[in-house]
Amino acid sequence: MQLNRKIHRWLAIIAVIFFLSVSITGVVLQYQAIFGGAEIAHEAMAEMRSPVTTAQPFAVDAAAFERARSAIAARYPDVPVASVDWQIKGETPAYTFHLDGAEPLKVAVATATGAIISAEPDGESWIMRLHTGEIIGDGGKVLGLLWGLALVAMSVTGFIVYVKMLNARKTGSAGWAKGWRRYFW
Repeated sequence: MQLNRKIHRWLAIIAVIFFLSVSITGVVLQYQAIFGGAEIAHEAMAEMRSPVTTAQPFAVDAAAFERARSAIAARYPDVPVASVDWQIKGETPAYTFHLDGAEPLKVAVATATGAIISAEPDGESWIMRLHTGEIIGDGGKVLGLLWGLALVAMSVTGFIVYVKMLNARKTGSAGWAKGWRRYFW
């Protein structure tokens, strides 16, 4: 019984920093997912119905696409384009250009006017990179794997310690714990 408790305690001392990091960043990410502007826009878009169906050929307006490409080229000259998304439904239909480079960008351009609607970093936020451990590179990914395994080990050893304490309570060897405390220590 003492070995399980020692393993559990040492893992807890080492892992608490990582658990706090993962849990705090996880709470922040969930808050952003629930209350962030992207979620609100996504829910509003889900309520709308697309004017285009699969029953008819898509009418791609080559002139609108060229206006969008020209607006991108004027602001970001000679930047490689990774991909282009076409948002058909919504208040402002748009092309979203995913630009490669040292700092990848996601640039939305209105299909009707060719005006740039937004430009923001493309990829994971720093808080997501901190949450996954990627913020410190490949070593962070390994640490993420290790703290995940530590959580599994903490759960298993904690369960074993708890079961042994319950058995001790039943046999009377833990007689000092009275009332509700007997279930937790």
